[in-house]
Amino acid sequence: MIKQLIAAATFALVVNPASAAYWQIGDDDGYGIGIPDNANHTFVSPIKDFRSAAEKAATNGAQNTDTYSTHHSGFSPVDQVGELTTFLFTGLGSGWTEGSMWFDMADFQASTFGAVITTYNGINQNWAFNDGYPSTKVRFFDLSQDVLDSINLLGELNVTIDRNGSGDFYGFDYALLSDRRGDVGNPNDMPVPSVIMLMGVGFLGLGIARRRKQR
Repeated sequence: MIKQLIAAATFALVVNPASAAYWQIGDDDGYGIGIPDNANHTFVSPIKDFRSAAEKAATNGAQNTDTYSTHHSGFSPVDQVGELTTFLFTGLGSGWTEGSMWFDMADFQASTFGAVITTYNGINQNWAFNDGYPSTKVRFFDLSQDVLDSINLLGELNVTIDRNGSGDFYGFDYALLSDRRGDVGNPNDMPVPSVIMLMGVGFLGLGIARRRKQR
């Protein structure tokens, strides 16, 4: 049993390396009103602005989080110039071999009201999905090799979402960039502490077993 615990902990460390890094824009607070992930957005009428002062003043994309469609003029309580939303992640270095983008989105219906144009460092992405009103969903997208190459070249990732001819308007709670693939688990789960605890239990059990043997 003890050997099995140690083996499981070692495997977990391999699968979930402690060296993973994350960059997050937005504060994962349920759109400013505590809506849980993958639930329904309780849209308020008239639409209110739930952003903090820091979010309103941000220039990296946080100004477009926590308020339903602040980034679309005509549908927003906040005057916004243009129809382009930008999330800018900087200081990324040049050692990227894999990665993923995570978005907590609300009421995204591109296939119903027309597609938006989404790019990562100018490289087109397929955002033709339809989550439906009033659903929220945490989505992840693994980064393709050409996007990874562009990060290594530029040291940053510039995500742009162009409303283009779309009639949709939607919300973001946060955008999160990881240097791991998305299919190994949600970066927000941060599994490393539990792995360390599992290893500790294993080694404690091993010590107890040795003492019994000595007696």
